[in-house]
Amino acid sequence: MPRRLTGQRGQGLLLILVFVAAFLLVVWAALTLASGAFLNLNGVRTDTRETYALDAGLAYAIETNDSAAKGTGCNPTLPTTFLLNYVSSTITVTVTTAAAVGCKTNKPIYTVFVQATGTNRTLTAQISSSNGGKKASWAINWESFQ
Repeated sequence: MPRRLTGQRGQGLLLILVFVAAFLLVVWAALTLASGAFLNLNGVRTDTRETYALDAGLAYAIETNDSAAKGTGCNPTLPTTFLLNYVSSTITVTVTTAAAVGCKTNKPIYTVFVQATGTNRTLTAQISSSNGGKKASWAINWESFQ
C-alpha cells in the first residue's frame, strides 16, 4: 500500500495552499473596502460638523436680530464670532448681517453671511420679518451653501 501513494506526495498541500491564497485575497479585498469606508465616514463626519456650524450661525443671526430688532428697522446686529466645541476640534463661526435691498422699518430684510474657520464653505441666507422684527416673527427666505 505505501507503494501506491508515493507518487501523490505534496498534491494535497498544493491544493490547500491555493485555497489559503484565495482566502487571503478575499480578506485583503474586504480590508481595503473597509478602510475606504472608514475614510469616507470621517469625511461625512467633517462635512456634517461644518454644515451644523453654518446652520448654527444662521440660527444665531435670527436669534440675535429677533432679540435686538424690536422695531429698529434696517439696523442689523454687528458681526459676531462664537465658538462651537467638538471632541475633535473647535470651530469658530463668524456671522455678518447686512440690510438687504428693499429693507423697510416695518418689514426688515437682512442678508446673513456665515463663515466657519478651517473650512472653505460659507452660507449666505436672507431672513425677513413681516411684523417689524417683533419676537418670533422671522423667516428664512432663501439660503445658499458654497
